[in-house]
Amino acid sequence: MLDTMAQRTTTTVRVYPETRAEIARLAEAEGVTAAELLETIIDRASGKAMLAEANTYWAAHPGEGGRDAERFARTLADGLDEEPTA
Repeated sequence: MLDTMAQRTTTTVRVYPETRAEIARLAEAEGVTAAELLETIIDRASGKAMLAEANTYWAAHPGEGGRDAERFARTLADGLDEEPTA
């Protein structure tokens, strides 16, 4: 998951003093370092951006998801047992 600070190179990021205080408060509440908190926030923002991009794509290509869903449903109904037997 997250590496310890001792194992990673770090750098300085300039933020407003109020922002720094809020980062420190949130990090303490989560029991992580400020760097770990920021990494988590960035990971979440990246995931949110990727989901927004995917949603934009599917909105511009209506019906494609439906065909994929139909193929997936047929695959589920391919006659295999629900649970494997030993």
